[in-house]
Amino acid sequence: MPATLTSGDADVVDADLHDLLPARMARLVAGCPDAVVEIDRRGVVVEWNQRAEEWFGWSRQEVLGGFATDTVLLGPFARSPFALLLHDVAGQPIAPLTGVVADGDAGRTADLAIDVLHRDGHRMRVEARLFVVASGRHGSVAGFLRPQADDKTGSEGTGGDELTGLADRSAFGAHLTTVAAAHAALPGSMAVVLLDLDRFKAVNDAVGHGSGDTVLAAVARRLAAVADGVELLARRGGDEFLALVRAPAGLAARQAQSFIERVRIALTEPFAVDGAEVLLNASVGVALNTFGVVDPDTLLSHAEAAMYEAKQRSGFEVVTFGEHLRIQLSELRATEQGLHRALERSELMLHYQPVVELTTATAIGVEALIRWCHPDQGLVPPGRFIPVAEESGLIIPIGAWVLEQACLQLRDWNLDAQIGSQATVEVNLSARQIDDPQIVATVESILERTGLPARHLTLEITESALMRDAASALRVLGALKELGVLLAIDDFGTGYSSLSYLQRFPLDILKVDRMFVGELGEGTGGDEIVAAVIQLAHALGLQVVAEGVETEQQLDILRHMHCDYAQGFLFSRPVPADELRSRFGQRLDV
Repeated sequence: MPATLTSGDADVVDADLHDLLPARMARLVAGCPDAVVEIDRRGVVVEWNQRAEEWFGWSRQEVLGGFATDTVLLGPFARSPFALLLHDVAGQPIAPLTGVVADGDAGRTADLAIDVLHRDGHRMRVEARLFVVASGRHGSVAGFLRPQADDKTGSEGTGGDELTGLADRSAFGAHLTTVAAAHAALPGSMAVVLLDLDRFKAVNDAVGHGSGDTVLAAVARRLAAVADGVELLARRGGDEFLALVRAPAGLAARQAQSFIERVRIALTEPFAVDGAEVLLNASVGVALNTFGVVDPDTLLSHAEAAMYEAKQRSGFEVVTFGEHLRIQLSELRATEQGLHRALERSELMLHYQPVVELTTATAIGVEALIRWCHPDQGLVPPGRFIPVAEESGLIIPIGAWVLEQACLQLRDWNLDAQIGSQATVEVNLSARQIDDPQIVATVESILERTGLPARHLTLEITESALMRDAASALRVLGALKELGVLLAIDDFGTGYSSLSYLQRFPLDILKVDRMFVGELGEGTGGDEIVAAVIQLAHALGLQVVAEGVETEQQLDILRHMHCDYAQGFLFSRPVPADELRSRFGQRLDV
């Protein structure tokens, strides 16, 4: 992470200087199409507008009050946007900032080409018009900055990506935009190749991020060594790399495949890291300027879709975006658009599946499961729209709606004298919801609005969602636990959880995945796995729910293993609330 741009007493921006800026002028600066930067006579930043944030990556909060003088090169702020700002591209000090403010030369201007350091570490060539705003005690220099349209930083050997020396994502996108229009009438003359290293997170976990960066730099060198016929090679970020291939119409695909084959061979040789060997594989997506597509963003989107399709397979897989993926992508976009309207049109509903206590065969709770009744397509399977909701971020408002409806329903059931007041409801939280900084406040607010006691709500989190960022998930679960809700780990056994983390998570319930339950009594080892999981859970003080129970044989085996609860088609399919109402607190005969 870059250093925060603050420093002692000198980082306090003059309040009266900002008071001189009328509200109308402040709005103009905020909405200016250029990056607007202002530096006072001490070299402290006093203005940094939204366009500067977008183009250079540094937020206004990080920058205001930070030093922009060249002394920054000697201090803790070496990675600031201003390490280069006060010098032109030849390394010479920029004239308006060398004593002019103090000398009273207000109004003086200068047009320059300068380099600004982007927050991710690469230099951006910028055209700047600088001028002295005022002199004396409130003297300052302001500038209108705009990246050069033909900025080739990183694509001609200077290295836009600090780690690898390749072009960076920004330089690749700019170059692609420039050349795409020229190939509009030449289908098959351009290929965008997106290469993603498989399971590179495991490499970082094994050898550390420093050594992982060493591996990425070595990968970049190998790619560059086999990049004959590649017009531009770039690092997209993380463990992803981009290549642009141009060829006579119809030949770009063949040339791209030739490059990819050389890459495959180059990656077969292990990488030496700290005395160990690291083996790497990759998933590759290819997009061509076919289907009338020349828009650079669309080409990159197609390459990404193809890469993700390749990632679903194993080994060094290559997928070229074609008709099948085009239809699939079109359907995903249609699904996303439909989901935007589904909430307002009341097309979403909840079904409930009972959770049964095995000793008494009594329904003591339910799991709430979302369903989408599409006006044209009928009931849309959750597996089709939940991943889209996750990817688009719609899972946040949809998840909040599910939580509130489930709590309202259970509150109404618990007020029913026939049902009693001990029933619980289980609601799933997705990985995206766990990452939402407002999730704890959302749960707390819904419990307050619905009046449901927190002890009657169980929040389920999948094992894979927990382990994606275990440290962060641990903090979120701890805060949720303080609200008084119960916490369950779902689909246990399908991920890669560490037992040490499992012990540290403030869990109450462990749910055994249906995949293992389905193998009970089949002689395939399922009995031993489920028995071990139940024993482990009980040793950790957790109650156990077996999912996907469909046969009496499975039920008998689970009872023999002292499993606490179960749910599945043997007892009931997920059904609307009205159908389930009479079954609470009743023995479910099977």
